[in-house]
Amino acid sequence: GAGIVGRGDGLRAHIDEAGEDSLDRMLSACEHITNITETVGDFLSVLEEDDDPELHPVDLESVLTNEIEKARSAYDEATISVDGELQDAPAVQATDLLSSVFRNLLNNAVSHNDKSEPEITVSIESDDDTVSVAIADNGPGVPDTQKDEIFGRGEMGLKSSGSGIGLYLVDTLVEMYDGSVVIEDNEPTGSVFTVTLETVA
Repeated sequence: GAGIVGRGDGLRAHIDEAGEDSLDRMLSACEHITNITETVGDFLSVLEEDDDPELHPVDLESVLTNEIEKARSAYDEATISVDGELQDAPAVQATDLLSSVFRNLLNNAVSHNDKSEPEITVSIESDDDTVSVAIADNGPGVPDTQKDEIFGRGEMGLKSSGSGIGLYLVDTLVEMYDGSVVIEDNEPTGSVFTVTLETVA
């Protein structure tokens, strides 16, 4: 844990007081210590990057396969299923931190889930220029008033409720990749996070 706290302290220079509160909460609430360490590490990598990082083709299939396997082994109680064929996933324009986007969305779908058996479904749709990856859960869902806030968008920054740094990192990375991430309601309960990325021509 000392490494996390050290890395977390390194973030303090980059965030405001509101962010400090969430950083303190995050550091004290870290059940899945390795995930938090990786997220903070990834976050620091983003802060150190130039404004325009060098995007390159990234194999979406292997990133997703990897992160789904990791999430399955980390969360025994959760069922993580894939709708469709991952091998149909095209390469996308991104950086090596793309894995962090899906790691955080999968962790979020399980860790904020109020069911005894969280169910997560990952599905992929691609068209000519883009591919969308949807991660649906059966958790409590996110009220409309918080759908933007949850990513730490706007003046609130890292103060957003509960999800903290992980979703802020997701939003920051996806924007860097000229993509988009949206959250919608799942039926009958839960949320669907959809990440849309540009495919490699």
